[in-house]
Amino acid sequence: MALKSLLTAATLATVLVGGALACAPAASASVSQGYISGSGTVTDDWGDEGPLSMNSHRYSRATAAWQLFLKNEGFYTGSVDCDFGPATRSATIAFQQRYGLTVDGIAGPQTLGRADNFFVLSGEYVYVSGLRLFRRSGGVYYVYDTPNDAWRSTSYTSAAYC
Repeated sequence: MALKSLLTAATLATVLVGGALACAPAASASVSQGYISGSGTVTDDWGDEGPLSMNSHRYSRATAAWQLFLKNEGFYTGSVDCDFGPATRSATIAFQQRYGLTVDGIAGPQTLGRADNFFVLSGEYVYVSGLRLFRRSGGVYYVYDTPNDAWRSTSYTSAAYC
């Protein structure tokens, strides 16, 4: 009987530890790193990013990446200008409403985490709805700067080259 109790306890401990590991986040990043980043699959990269809003990182290339995503998905019709202004906020609200998220107009972890479900990685390029929107190299996301023919990191602190 003692052996059976010991095996049951060991099995329970294994299930609890295994369950805790399965629930752990796959990617880990923060605004303090200075740019949108991730590793592993792209569909779990952005859930620990943000927030982007009219009051937080309003002028940044991270905002440009969010605008580019929203534009590609038909929520945003303005130019990708690195400014989280009223049009970007409205597009963010529309995205949140469409996908049953908390509607606050802020691109925080929940909203950005829903967005990365649209991502497909091929090599170092990230495709959204069949279009190459981002590049991920060394864990850092990049957006394409068309006028200067260059990839720019998704910086939270810089809106240069927008």
